[in-house]
Amino acid sequence: MLTIYNQLPELLAFVESVELNSFSAAARMLGTTPSAISKRVAKLEERLGIRLLQRTTRSLNLTTEGATYYEQVARLLRELEAADQSISAGGKPKGKLTISASLDFGQWLLVQSIPQFMTLYPEIEVDLRLSDHLVDLVLEGIDVAIRLGDLEDSSLIRTHLGQASFALCASPRYLNEHGRPHSPHELLQYNCLCYVFNGRPVCWDFFIDQRWETVAVSGTFNADNGGALLNAAVAGLGITRLCLFQIQKEIEEQQLEVLLSDYLQPGFTVHALVTHQRHLSPRVRAFLDFLKMHCKSALF
Repeated sequence: MLTIYNQLPELLAFVESVELNSFSAAARMLGTTPSAISKRVAKLEERLGIRLLQRTTRSLNLTTEGATYYEQVARLLRELEAADQSISAGGKPKGKLTISASLDFGQWLLVQSIPQFMTLYPEIEVDLRLSDHLVDLVLEGIDVAIRLGDLEDSSLIRTHLGQASFALCASPRYLNEHGRPHSPHELLQYNCLCYVFNGRPVCWDFFIDQRWETVAVSGTFNADNGGALLNAAVAGLGITRLCLFQIQKEIEEQQLEVLLSDYLQPGFTVHALVTHQRHLSPRVRAFLDFLKMHCKSALF
């Protein structure tokens, strides 16, 4: 065990260099010089007998072996940090909390709820990152990631938050001008505003005659952002499909009307993901508990 403790400066130099993509930035973080960081990483590589980083004049890139080693070492260092914080703060949530979520979920639910969370835990600093691209929790230093839909990575620990149900909607003005569809197939006669994912409009599936069926809807406006589709629908441009949590306010204010609810698929399961369950820091546990309570009323 003593040998491992003696290697901590090398491990810290390696992890900080990877996360900051620079020996100089790692040196500033650790209060030393770039040459000292470079020597520590080189010493670590010599001890392991493998190349961990490919160095260029502008960047540092992990080798295949380096990526595997980084993932394990970074996780262990985070567990050690969490253990220290748990003891030194008496279990009180504090410190930096990095959260990743999709643009739509983040804009509609997290941005509104996080101020309440930070009021409850004023010693927590939140770094919220919104993107529809998948992130690597370990490589990008994410504490909690919130994802909608099926999960491919079985190594992540998940907390079920609820179901994000779909809803078809349009403005009363549009429906008064064009009429209300009574079945999914009638949507072919309407201007349908579709969400774009990976460059292609997402299909609309409906439960018709005891089976799921795709209806090839189309329209004059598509977007890769839920807010754009919501604004277009409120403005009377056509019918769109969004998650119910995105349009709840507009429904209550009678800016939008829900359509064909009996034909819609359940929607997406929402999960909060962490890389490991053991030694979760108090701040991560506090946020997961807060999410479970908050999402009970926001999701269905």
